[in-house]
Amino acid sequence: MRDMPRRETALDDFFREWTAAEETELAVLDKAVGRITAREYRSVNTLPVYRASMCDGVAVKSAAFASALPDTSKWIEDSDFIRADTGDDFDDSYDSVIRIEDVTLGDGKIALNPELQFTAGMNVRSAGSTLKPGELLIEAGLPIRPTDLAALIMGGITLVEVYRKPKVAFIPTGSELIPAGLKPFRGKNVDTNSLMVKHQLIEMGAEPILFPIIEDVPAELSDALDAALRFADIVVINGGSSKGGEDFNEKLLEKKGKLIQHRIAAAPGMPMALAVIDGKPAINLPGPTLAAFYGADWCLRPVVDRFLHRPLSKRETVSGVLTEDMSCPPHMDFLCRVEVTSGKDGYEIHPLPFKTVSMAKCLASNAMFISPVGCGIHHKGDILKVELLRGREFIRDSAACQI
Repeated sequence: MRDMPRRETALDDFFREWTAAEETELAVLDKAVGRITAREYRSVNTLPVYRASMCDGVAVKSAAFASALPDTSKWIEDSDFIRADTGDDFDDSYDSVIRIEDVTLGDGKIALNPELQFTAGMNVRSAGSTLKPGELLIEAGLPIRPTDLAALIMGGITLVEVYRKPKVAFIPTGSELIPAGLKPFRGKNVDTNSLMVKHQLIEMGAEPILFPIIEDVPAELSDALDAALRFADIVVINGGSSKGGEDFNEKLLEKKGKLIQHRIAAAPGMPMALAVIDGKPAINLPGPTLAAFYGADWCLRPVVDRFLHRPLSKRETVSGVLTEDMSCPPHMDFLCRVEVTSGKDGYEIHPLPFKTVSMAKCLASNAMFISPVGCGIHHKGDILKVELLRGREFIRDSAACQI
């Protein structure tokens, strides 16, 4: 066990064998939120095209204000002044805008606020003051947000080149599995991982493709893997990764491609395997639910991020006080599900060891902590930094909940 590589080493070895291609596609703006830009975009528009009012008001001629506020009792609308609302262009004979709050209008007449401080050109936005041709709208390698859509539309861009989402095939394996929704009976277990990993992949920005359950029959496993490799960019086999009598998937990966690592110092899910087949990542996630979650999180996430040419995504973290001792295997990085609550002196971290706490409680927890290699025990009172699995706003008060 002590010779097994850590997560970082396993990924480094894997990325030396697999390099993500520069595959892009065009996306219409309405479908582009969250996609990663493959190039920068600059404005082709000038806004305002000529000039525009900065506010709702009336446009006037500054010459009439040369010495003082003029007598407007005989002013005529569309001759001495015109309406000019926010964003409006207006006739060239007018050069200034008075806010609507500083005038009284009625029956085509106008009265000015006697306290008005008039300045020639006031409240007029010049041509290009909002946006100029060539101005940067968004850089390459960034996720597109709703506000970026507004900038791109403003700049005259209607299609954006983005990195293509990877298609990820997920193959659940195990003769003991039955589909979700069926009541398990003796010797059977429910496929909990397909839907979980599907939505982990969607959160990562990938397009998951779920296979039906494949029984532990070598020929059927081989056929399913071949089918997935034909149309998916990344293949994930779930289950059959250890050394049991029906664990065939490690040898299958080794036979069809290059097995980079098998058995990694990360638990739960130590028997994980990473391979490259025909230039495509092929990853064998262990079957237990927490092991599948953890493996998808630390391994699949970086692979998808590489495919999308973006930095490794990170979660929000908080620090808090450990409420009781928490033992972990010292020779591996170990996933600990924890519950964070808000106490009178700050956040409290409650361990949820999956060997003694129900799986439902572990899966429902709001945070996780990865105990690093070398740390066998974390003591009550220690300060831990944990990753939140729900937003900080959902952290409950310690006194109001039972752990």
